Amino acid sequence: MHARTITLATAAILAATLTACSADEPSQGKAERATAAASAPASKTPDCGPDSTLSQADWMEQCGDSPAATDAGDEQPDTELAVDDTFAYTDGLKIKVDSISRITKYGEYDDRPEADQIPFRVTWTVMNGTKKPYNLDDFSYQAQGATTGGETELLFVEEGSKKMTGRLAPGRTGTYTFEYAIAKSDGKDIVFTMSRMDDAWLEQDSAWLGEDPHWTGPIK
Repeated sequence: MHARTITLATAAILAATLTACSADEPSQGKAERATAAASAPASKTPDCGPDSTLSQADWMEQCGDSPAATDAGDEQPDTELAVDDTFAYTDGLKIKVDSISRITKYGEYDDRPEADQIPFRVTWTVMNGTKKPYNLDDFSYQAQGATTGGETELLFVEEGSKKMTGRLAPGRTGTYTFEYAIAKSDGKDIVFTMSRMDDAWLEQDSAWLGEDPHWTGPIK
């Protein structure tokens, strides 16, 4: 067996072991991933088997989502999501990040970014599948750079925005926005994190010990 093949097999076993060890850890919920990739045109299937001639870098890039990789435990954690994925909390509340887009229109009194910043808007949707009204002020949120890191700055931009406020009734859905600016030197990739701060949720072990969901994607 080639040395590279041994390296890939060892990595797969380690990933499976880590997955098994974390199976019993408290979880805030599950990922419901978008299926857009499944409708993409079919392409030639790469050789992801143990005797693959791909380099290790190409194997990781081309085979990361293959059945072989999945069988080896190479799956993204439920809390690591892409734009358009949904996170379903265990009590029925769901959150989906719809888009991360560049802000191009401003009102008369809106904040404008500095010349060395990129202004962007995170649009997200919350679905209240619980049996009680949900106070939207109980959400905590944060956006950061995902390329080389980097802090973001909140912007007041009323044009095109939908502020999060009030309570969302059971069975209802609401879409809201947050506006930010990030330094151009920090790149265009953003990681957006949502946390719940409501008392009923924080009484659960999964809320304290489970990982908050993160959505990562580029500013478009």
